[in-house]
Amino acid sequence: MDTLFVILVSVLLTASAAFLLLKFVFHWVDIKNIPAKEIEEAAKKIMREKFDTAEQEVFELKEREEKRLKEMRRESTEHEEILIERERKLNKRSKLLDEKSEELEAQDSQLKEGFKRLENERVELKKALEKISGLSRDEAKEKLMKEIDQDLREYEAKKIREAEKNIESTADEQAQKILVESMQRVATDYVGETTTKVIKVEDDKVKGRVIGREGRNIRSFEQITGVDVIVDESPDAIALSSFDPLRREIAYVAMTKLIADGRIHPGSIEESVRKAKNEISQEIKKNGQILADEAGWPDLDIGLMKLIGKMKYRTSYGQSLMSHTIEVIRLAEVLATEIGADTQLAKRAALLHDVGKVLSHKVDSPHHHISGQIARKYMLDDKLVNAIEAHHLDIEPQSPEAVVVYLADAISGSRPGARKDSYEQYVQRIEGIEGAAKEIGGDKVDEVFAIKAGREVRIIVKPTMVSDDEAKVMAKDIAQEIEKKQNYPGNVEVTVIRETRAVEVAK
Repeated sequence: MDTLFVILVSVLLTASAAFLLLKFVFHWVDIKNIPAKEIEEAAKKIMREKFDTAEQEVFELKEREEKRLKEMRRESTEHEEILIERERKLNKRSKLLDEKSEELEAQDSQLKEGFKRLENERVELKKALEKISGLSRDEAKEKLMKEIDQDLREYEAKKIREAEKNIESTADEQAQKILVESMQRVATDYVGETTTKVIKVEDDKVKGRVIGREGRNIRSFEQITGVDVIVDESPDAIALSSFDPLRREIAYVAMTKLIADGRIHPGSIEESVRKAKNEISQEIKKNGQILADEAGWPDLDIGLMKLIGKMKYRTSYGQSLMSHTIEVIRLAEVLATEIGADTQLAKRAALLHDVGKVLSHKVDSPHHHISGQIARKYMLDDKLVNAIEAHHLDIEPQSPEAVVVYLADAISGSRPGARKDSYEQYVQRIEGIEGAAKEIGGDKVDEVFAIKAGREVRIIVKPTMVSDDEAKVMAKDIAQEIEKKQNYPGNVEVTVIRETRAVEVAK
């Protein structure tokens, strides 16, 4: 419609322009004396052409507009039909949702009723079961827990067997190869240390001079050295007895000098002991240098060197601490080389792993903890400190080198003949190991035998009370109990034996 209005305005403007043109022409005709009739006809002709053209354009425009309006009405009708269809579908869906909601509410109500009935039936069933079984709820629960515990023990034992089988299949061959090669390359001999040293004498006159008038020489010697002098056990020997190997060695050197000199009196005893202490001090420094060289540690602090030099005069279960340390250094070097660990770190940790035993009689603490404290005092590396103090595994090893030191120490200490106990210590250790096994096994244990000098304990259990799987778990529990509460050199192998016998009598 807007376009039609524009065309009409255009036509009116064209007519006005024609009128003005005619007026101009009439004026011009008057001026030029042209016949007015001709001009008028010409103007009319032009106006008719213009009106015809405008009328044609209006007609075409009208047709286009009517066509466009018709198309718009058709589209509007289609849209309206689509909206009506959508509204119908929405109404249908809303109705379905309402129906579903009602169904769900009904089902929910039914479920609640069902749950209520089930709960009532469960209570009735529980009462019936308790009546039939003769067990209360707590008693049935306890019985069920025992069965579950039994199943878990069997599962645990199965997993232990599987893990051990996998580990053994991959580790035994390589471990044996490394350990055998290490022990072959570093095998050494030991001479067990004792708490006495014996000095041979030619005759009883020497003993008389040692004793002195009314025993003054022997009392003076014992007072200065802190060592007991025994002169009446053997006719041709004097024994020096002390729990402290350092004091015993000083007394041995001093007594040897006194006997060689022949002049024995309180003054000469004091002088001889002083010289013996100086000699032992030099010997300690020399021993420290030997150990430092063995570990490849030439710039070791002089104070620490003197401390480790005293290892020669300390023993552990009769095993020379210096000889043990040298062997551990060599074993640690070989083991570290075999597994690709830090050889220098392992050797240094092996050098200092038992240095705490030099001070264990002065400090009330485990010797490996004292070793760690000494290493910290000399500001050694934390990794080295851990490798030193973790060789009994009560402190978690944090590096392969720490485990290497633990293995080297165990190999050295557990070699047959390397260490020895006193009779009382031996009996106490054997009884402790057997007692730990009996404590864990309880009534299920028939017999316990500690064999191989306490390096293996065999537990014979009652087959009717212990299954194969339970025997496996019991072995593990007993081993952990021994580790926790008993002191022993090396390792203790725990073997639980379950024997099933079928007995019949022929009549």
